Amino acid sequence: MRKSSGFTLIELLVVIFLVGAFVFIAVPKIKSSTEINVKSASRNLSGTIRYLYNEAAFKKNIYRLVFDIDRGEYWVEVLNGSEYVVSTDYLHKKRTLPGGVHFKDVITERTLGRSSLDDSGEFILFLPTGFVEPAVIHLVTDNEDYYTLETKPYTGGIRVYDEYVELLRDK
Repeated sequence: MRKSSGFTLIELLVVIFLVGAFVFIAVPKIKSSTEINVKSASRNLSGTIRYLYNEAAFKKNIYRLVFDIDRGEYWVEVLNGSEYVVSTDYLHKKRTLPGGVHFKDVITERTLGRSSLDDSGEFILFLPTGFVEPAVIHLVTDNEDYYTLETKPYTGGIRVYDEYVELLRDK
């Protein structure tokens, strides 16, 4: 009787089939994970914007939602006297975008035509009169998928597009 020390062709085909099935199942899940992250980020930003719109009108404070585009972070500041201070409210805490999601840009009427960022960074202003500054937030994933969030100034609502949409333009 002879002992075999190698793999049979059938064993190799089974292993190749299993690896192929794993790749077929796992690769779409990785892409959908990034898609889930960008949808989650857009929902969180939308909720924060709606909340600040209502909070500004209810508490009669001026708020701004500040963005650190390079770090993928955003937080809330409130006007206290003549300067903005970081809000200590738990719901206003600093947030970071999920993995694979980044800010492409934040555009407001105030920043249109500006060639570089000033020291104050990018922000969206919320007034106690029930007004949120018209703004467009572009999110991008590592896979170059874009989401666009547009603020509605008089309702505090958000419109979300699953593509890059240029809404505010230089006049």
